[in-house]
Amino acid sequence: MREVYRIGRQLLRHLTLRGVADQRATAADAPVACCAGVALVAWILVDGLLDRLQLGAGMEFDASGIPVLALTALLLLALAYLMARVARPGLPMRATLLLVVAPLPLLIIAYGLIEGLIDRQTAGRWQLLAMLLLAGGLLLYAARALRALSGRRQLRALLAATLLLAAYLAAGQLLDLRPTLWSAPDDVEAADDPMPPQLAEALLFDARTRLDAELAKVAGSDRGAAYSVFFVGFAGVGSQKVFAEEIKLAARVVGERFGSGARQLLLINDHRDVDSYPLASVSGLRYALAGIAARMNPQRDILFLALSSHGSNQPLLSVSNGTLPLEQLSADELAAALRDAGIRWRVIVISACYAGGFIEPLKDPDTVLITAAAADRTSFGCSDDRDLTYFGEAFYRDALPRATSLQDAFQLARAAIATREQAEHVTASDPQAYFGARIVQRLSQQPMRPP
Repeated sequence: MREVYRIGRQLLRHLTLRGVADQRATAADAPVACCAGVALVAWILVDGLLDRLQLGAGMEFDASGIPVLALTALLLLALAYLMARVARPGLPMRATLLLVVAPLPLLIIAYGLIEGLIDRQTAGRWQLLAMLLLAGGLLLYAARALRALSGRRQLRALLAATLLLAAYLAAGQLLDLRPTLWSAPDDVEAADDPMPPQLAEALLFDARTRLDAELAKVAGSDRGAAYSVFFVGFAGVGSQKVFAEEIKLAARVVGERFGSGARQLLLINDHRDVDSYPLASVSGLRYALAGIAARMNPQRDILFLALSSHGSNQPLLSVSNGTLPLEQLSADELAAALRDAGIRWRVIVISACYAGGFIEPLKDPDTVLITAAAADRTSFGCSDDRDLTYFGEAFYRDALPRATSLQDAFQLARAAIATREQAEHVTASDPQAYFGARIVQRLSQQPMRPP
């Protein structure tokens, strides 16, 4: 018991930058395992609390985060090994590993406070400042710890460790390597933030006026082309930015490949911005489709309809914006809206869980249908810390900009998603597609613009 107290006291002095007379004496297996265990428990608790605040009470355990936790543990081992070998003189591996894992519990708690409190209550620049201060404190700790361990300044070891961490963080942003153990429920959208009654009433009252204003900006059909493409985007859930960002990207990419830039209308629910786009609602979509149809040549022009939201297996797309009482979008309702608008030729891309359930009610020879998941499968990547879903990245960001046709874009996206999901050991979303024979023939009359 006395030995545990002595080691604990030494670790505390070390973490508070007061120095330890002989750090090697604390470098036993027990302190390393204890610090690592406390860090793991702290991460599970802090990560669960942060995700509870973000995703609500309906969050679900996500085993796909376990491999990322293992990768993080491997990073810590690599960090200790690198510093031990680069330092002059070389350092004992166990002692170096201890100085790596010792600050982890405090680091995790500090990160949780920054993410959970500062980001919610103040501007983003204060969160960035807090993160920089945390990084500076960590760097000072590492410098003092290495000097206490070796008796010398270890600038080479510090630089090597900094470069390794920077590379890992960059890869984490690129590959979404956040070691979280929780995810949003598959068929229920995240809780919306409360909306002041005055704002909710204004949005509802002005919905048609704003739609009319946006429809007035939409250009008419190009008589010199085999067909013109009109784009309508629908981002259903306002509490998570990922759907709004995905539809904005879809509008840009479809505009580049199909020349629809002057013929587009976006209906977007986004808690960050309630002024730039008309409200996304079922009645608004029906009104928008009718307005777009009036500007189309129904015999030859094509509608590209992109929808992004949470989905359920009924099939149903979630529609929500704050506390507004909005109707959910069913497959039958969408089919009726297209039919009543008189839009014959259409390409419909649905990014949502269980989106394959929309294919049967909508398919006909004049329609292309592409969905992010099969009727009985979930899709992935719809958390609020992302700008695109897995499907949005694979289809709109990576495949469509370089594909030779919609069929090619779908196959490229489907293959990329399958590879990613297999690597993450999650149940395959199994994206689906239906290509009507007549619209495929019409699309071939005027190939997509070059990438």
